This record gives sequence, structure tokens and C-alpha cells, in this order.
Amino acid sequence: MSESNELEALSATLGAKVAESRPLDTSVLNKDNESIKLVSVEQWIENVNELSKLGVGVIVKPSDDVKLLKDTLNDVTLIALDFNNFDDGRGYSQAYLLSKRWKYAEEIIGINAHLDQLQFMLRSGVTSYKLLESYEGFDEHDYTNGFSICYQAAANNSGLKEKF
Repeated sequence: MSESNELEALSATLGAKVAESRPLDTSVLNKDNESIKLVSVEQWIENVNELSKLGVGVIVKPSDDVKLLKDTLNDVTLIALDFNNFDDGRGYSQAYLLSKRWKYAEEIIGINAHLDQLQFMLRSGVTSYKLLESYEGFDEHDYTNGFSICYQAAANNSGLKEKF
């Protein structure tokens, strides 16, 4: 392969890894199958007094600082964490902070989820998920119940308690 062809191939590969510019979800179904309007973290912070009365949810991108929501968590109807980028683990940390450290008791929905992430999402504190459309028709049951014993403590269990 010539040097210019290699460079073109590398550029195409790198271009595919760049996060796609796509619009954020504007609503999500909650556990009661009701459509909840979603606003960005920035919109929430700028209009918290107005939006907290409307029963909206907040969509959190991996690059968002979830700490900005800490003082107003009691007013947020639900939080949707975006797991679109398979290789970006910040959503797990965000879910853990919300559910364990700050005791957020409402729904934490993992949106744009990949099958291989489901168990880890649930272990980190995500309460429900919405798979990417490309996984429509797949049976996700095996992906949510994959480990019979977990050695590490997590948001949804206390880890291995057996002694050997």
C-alpha cells in the first residue's frame, strides 16, 4: 500500500471514531411508559426554577459535569445518561455519583445503550435503559444477567460475601 493510501485509510478510520454530530434525544419513556421531555444540563441550570415545575428530565452527555445537578436533584423527574460512545465510561461514574453518593431516588435511564454495556450500566446505578436502534429485536436478557457472582461491590449489590 502506498504512503498516501495508508494515510487515507488511517484518516477514514480516525474519522469513524470521532463522535458523530447528532441531535440529543428530546424525550424518553419513563417506567410508567409516559413520555418525559428532556432538557440539557445547560438548559436545566439556566432555567431551573421554571423547568422544575414542568416535570422534565435532564439528558446528561458524557462530557457534562453531573455535579452541576447536585443541588437541584430533588427537582429532576428523571435523568437520562447518554451511553452512545461504547468506549466512553464516564456514564458509569455519573450513574454511581447520582445513585450512591447523592442518593438520587428517581429513574436513571441509560439511553443509546449497547448490549455489552447493560450489566455494567445496571451495576453502576442505572435503573433502566434504552438500546440503540441497531439492537432492535435482540434478546437482551442474557446481557443483563451475565454474571452469577460479582466480586466487586457496585451500586446494585455489595459484592461477594462468600469466604473461601
